[in-house]
Amino acid sequence: MQLKLQKTLILFSILALTSCGFTLRGSASLPPELQTIVLASSDSSNETLRLLRRALTANNVTVLDTVEADSYRLVIGDEEITERILSVNSNARAGEYELSLSIPFQLRSADTILIEPEVLTIEKVYLADPTSAVAKAEERELMENEMHRELVFLILRRLQSVTL
Repeated sequence: MQLKLQKTLILFSILALTSCGFTLRGSASLPPELQTIVLASSDSSNETLRLLRRALTANNVTVLDTVEADSYRLVIGDEEITERILSVNSNARAGEYELSLSIPFQLRSADTILIEPEVLTIEKVYLADPTSAVAKAEERELMENEMHRELVFLILRRLQSVTL
């Protein structure tokens, strides 16, 4: 009896989540026309580009490297990372940093621009440990990785909202 009740509760939970529109983060239902897309960038080592390629592939989008006549092209510009000091501690050392990650992008077809060139920016604040330079470097690296994932998520959301 206990097992049957558990199965019923699990089934009910799954139905409730799917009916409310819940989807896993990073999953996107793109328009059918965008199921094949060319991903273009001048910087092939761009971390956001690498994560975006992986996210598109995970969402069953065919990512092409060469432009075809009727293909849509997602152009990703060079990302820019800036860091600035927000506050100093009692020892006159940096206490808080603001990290900003920006990336320009646009969506084009052969003859039209579907998403005008725009720049997406993510900003995060992190605390600096004045006693450990390693901790600061690790915190910054974790923050950058999270910001890259958030930018990919924002680009996917913009692609979902495009009308073709």
